[in-house]
Amino acid sequence: MTGAASGLGHEIALDLARRGWRLVLPVRTARRARDLVAAAMMMGAPVPSVVECDLSDHAEVQEMCLSVVGEGRLDLVVNNAAVGGGADPTFRETNTAGVELRMAVNAITPHLIAQRMSDALTPAGRIVQVGSMGQMPLDLDDLNYERDYAGVQAYCRSKVALVMSTIELARGGVPVNAVHPAREMPTRMVSEGGLPIASTLDDGTLAVLRVALDSELAGVRGAYFHRFDRTEPHEQALDAHARERVVAWMEDQASRGIALAGHETPPSDSAAGA
Repeated sequence: MTGAASGLGHEIALDLARRGWRLVLPVRTARRARDLVAAAMMMGAPVPSVVECDLSDHAEVQEMCLSVVGEGRLDLVVNNAAVGGGADPTFRETNTAGVELRMAVNAITPHLIAQRMSDALTPAGRIVQVGSMGQMPLDLDDLNYERDYAGVQAYCRSKVALVMSTIELARGGVPVNAVHPAREMPTRMVSEGGLPIASTLDDGTLAVLRVALDSELAGVRGAYFHRFDRTEPHEQALDAHARERVVAWMEDQASRGIALAGHETPPSDSAAGA
């Protein structure tokens, strides 16, 4: 589970630990997961496995996936980590491969994780992509957002790309759905954006866990949920041509980042549209 060091991800992880799940926590540094590991152990839950990984670095993400898959079968993958609009929304950030940071972390990384980990899922396993109701259409001629940059728009564009990825991965057989958990929760992202709090972390946790665990959704794939209701995402995400173009770009950027780091990209039977 990504993004478990704080905020919504921390609450989701604690809930799963209370249920006796063994957690696998990709974090930038092991120190960030120390409190969560201690809390899980105090509950009597299995000791979480901590894997250090910079989620903006797609070579590291691939290595993390290989490490996690090597530990055995997975019942659930939750991609919760995200970069918000930023304290200075005019400041365009990139990862080490030159990909705009919000697209890199919020869309490409969960796409890559879903691809690489899907074959390790148990028969009833699921992948949940934590999205947002904040969605804005992507400029298909400027997917790396190099013109007229604005951080909040970059965030909203990345969340449309995440839904596009979800739909395409599901078309390829991956058991994945996306969910908007709740309006502004007390998280660092919301605080940095100067937004008023509108929901609790419990509100968001319940919505994510419903998509993750509800037996009534066992056969649902490629869906977008606004909290507990299945609904339509931004209309651009429903445009097959736009989806294919965006997901192809995402996969190309991931492969380029992996190649720049001197790693080979292994083939995936669960590639989008496969």
